[in-house]
Amino acid sequence: MIAPVRLAPPVLLTALLLSACVSPAWDDHDYALKAGKTAESAVSAVRFARSTVAYRDRMTGPYAEVVLTEAARDLSSVNDQFGGVQPPSDASDRIRDEVLRLTEKAESEVEDLLIQARRDGVKDPAAAVRELDRLASELSDFAEKHR
Repeated sequence: MIAPVRLAPPVLLTALLLSACVSPAWDDHDYALKAGKTAESAVSAVRFARSTVAYRDRMTGPYAEVVLTEAARDLSSVNDQFGGVQPPSDASDRIRDEVLRLTEKAESEVEDLLIQARRDGVKDPAAAVRELDRLASELSDFAEKHR
């Protein structure tokens, strides 16, 4: 028989992990605030990736890959966490669709840049910087609108 004291940590950890998978939003306003915070987090990761591409000549290839990998992971985590928030009403579905469209686009863009960096380097760094700036601006505008 397993002692209750030894069983408690795994049970507690499992409960915490499961509770983190889905979180409620109390109302449409609360949901919009969570969406805004999600966009803010994504802006940070996008700007991190943008700096890496913009200043690639000052970094070694492996370091740039690590930074882009972290930015992609951050964006994936942001998407996963917000995806677990239950929209409280049909009205919140529009907000959900908009923020996920933006964050998923950002994640895809950073993942594509990571693939390029691992192969032969970013093909068109100037275009990548412009696209990351555009995404960061859209995410920032969304976050500002949902404060």
